[in-house]
Amino acid sequence: MQNPDPATSIVDHRPKVALKKRQIMRGKLLDAAMRVFAVSGATAPVIDDVIHEANVSRGTFYNYFNSLDEVLIAIGQELNNQMTTDILPVYDVLTQPRQRVAVAFRLFMVRALLDPQWAGFVTRVDAWPHTTLVAEYMARDLQNGHDSGDFRIDLIDAATDFLMGASAHGIQAIRQGVDSPNRYMNASVRMMLSSLGCNAQACDEGVAFSVTYLRSWANGELTATRPAWAMDMDSDGARQLLAYD
Repeated sequence: MQNPDPATSIVDHRPKVALKKRQIMRGKLLDAAMRVFAVSGATAPVIDDVIHEANVSRGTFYNYFNSLDEVLIAIGQELNNQMTTDILPVYDVLTQPRQRVAVAFRLFMVRALLDPQWAGFVTRVDAWPHTTLVAEYMARDLQNGHDSGDFRIDLIDAATDFLMGASAHGIQAIRQGVDSPNRYMNASVRMMLSSLGCNAQACDEGVAFSVTYLRSWANGELTATRPAWAMDMDSDGARQLLAYD
């Protein structure tokens, strides 16, 4: 048996190294853009602000993004994905479709009130494409609910688009300010479930579950961990967000 040619058995790691470097630089630019927008105030940032913050050349910026708007879209999508990952410990343990969609839908609005900066990035409609994790999980929950008879849905894609749009606008409303955030969230969850064909009793049960379940999470009664943005959910102000009116 012949030994393999050493020249052909050597693994070329250069493509992986190059990809890793690109990922690091892209993340550096996104982090810089977030910092710039966080302190921009009334003055709209420009590309030069991001370049200066990231300490890179203009050419480096354009190697990754064509415009500042493209950066904002990327930030919104990545924060959207990160939010979905953050809530998996408390959300993905649920098995009933109604409970899953009610809890997830409400959690995005709770995050908006606790973290307005995050909400400012993810309220862009183009931050909610079908390639995001939230779209993937939402479509899966809707399909499971349809198959179990919990939801009456004509087309999963249309229902997913509808709920993602409703979630984005709910986040935007919470961020801009509503008279009673908890009542707004209760009403939003109820209408969301109604749009999926749930009857009045099922809608009320879904709203109540989203409140009591997340209250238990906020009070530390569940084993599910909390991400950094949710660490103050056990404060008096946060508990008022999880009241059932």
